[in-house]
Amino acid sequence: MEMEKEEEEEDMDKEEKMKEEKEKVKMEEEREKEQEEEEMGNKEEEEDME
Repeated sequence: MEMEKEEEEEDMDKEEKMKEEKEKVKMEEEREKEQEEEEMGNKEEEEDME
């Protein structure tokens, strides 16, 4: 009985970690997208200056 409980807890921990990893990846991707958009905007601004 005890063994099963521990295994269930381990599965929960794994699921929590997976969720956290997915959140991290999502945050990173959003940050990268924002940076790319900023860089694109900067390029457009530079072209307007000429």
